[in-house]
Amino acid sequence: MIRITHPQDFWSGLLFVAFGAFGAYLSREFTFGALTKMGPGFLPTVLSYSLMAVGAIVTARSFALRGGEIQPFSLKPQALIIGAIILFAMLIERVGLIPTVFAVILMTSYASSEFKLRDAILLGVGTSLICYVLFIYLLSVPMQPLMWNF
Repeated sequence: MIRITHPQDFWSGLLFVAFGAFGAYLSREFTFGALTKMGPGFLPTVLSYSLMAVGAIVTARSFALRGGEIQPFSLKPQALIIGAIILFAMLIERVGLIPTVFAVILMTSYASSEFKLRDAILLGVGTSLICYVLFIYLLSVPMQPLMWNF
């Protein structure tokens, strides 16, 4: 008899497969094209099938690996992550990249049950600097690193 030994992987794999199938269903009406001349349906179709493949692998692993039970639903981390996305959208054009990334890192770090303020501040400073170097300095994305525009 086949037993599911890693319920988290099993259900998350099925969720990946379901989202991939839904994406493939929605992109079926678009022209696929070819690798040398991609149509508007090429990327969504390839990503959908890739997501289904990853889901199948994760689901298959759930029969071979041992893992923990599914954790109970917790509203705090989910609300903080969604709030961080909204915070990013509200702050990026008002205070710039560096303070926005720092604030988002602090907010998402607080979603963890292992939250430590010192670690979150260090992570926020480091991530802000990496984002500055990557997006503004190396990629020349036209955004302000710091500003006050309320």
